[in-house]
Amino acid sequence: MLYYFKAEDGNEYGPISKEEIKAWQGQGRMNSESLVRAENSDEWVPLGKMSVLGSAPSPPPTLGAAHAQPPISTVQLTYDEAHRGGLVLGLGIAGLTLQFFCCVSFLPIPVGIFFAGPAWVMGKKDMRKIGEGQMDPEGSGMTKAGLICGIIGTILALIILVVLIAGILIGVSSGEFNQLSRSNF
Repeated sequence: MLYYFKAEDGNEYGPISKEEIKAWQGQGRMNSESLVRAENSDEWVPLGKMSVLGSAPSPPPTLGAAHAQPPISTVQLTYDEAHRGGLVLGLGIAGLTLQFFCCVSFLPIPVGIFFAGPAWVMGKKDMRKIGEGQMDPEGSGMTKAGLICGIIGTILALIILVVLIAGILIGVSSGEFNQLSRSNF
């Protein structure tokens, strides 16, 4: 007689013979609680309750009890680097805020770039490392927010820098600065 085996993920395997079931038990792929059904039945039954197949003992552990691995749910994942989400977010917010206040004030100087630029660079680098599994993904939200603030702050600072340089060039070419320097002397 042939049988079907239902794995924990819900996938069915088979048809398999009684000998294959015993081999799978020896390999640890099946145990007495594994669901099995006969080829001509629709009812899934734990292997240990099928008297025809018998209940084979569980395979011997390959590692001593001191070296046994904990269940997956308690495994602590380790990463090469801790996240820097707070730092990236702080730099991004500082750069964006400084640049915004410089825009609305009468002092249009792109000082925010000194904070926003590093936030952009660090955020992009850290998001790549998080994606590759090298950095703790717990800080991905803060890192992403800092990256966005850094991008906006840097672009705003560059726009102000271009406007400032354009204003200086227009002033020099129109002779405005020459008239200012002559009137002061």
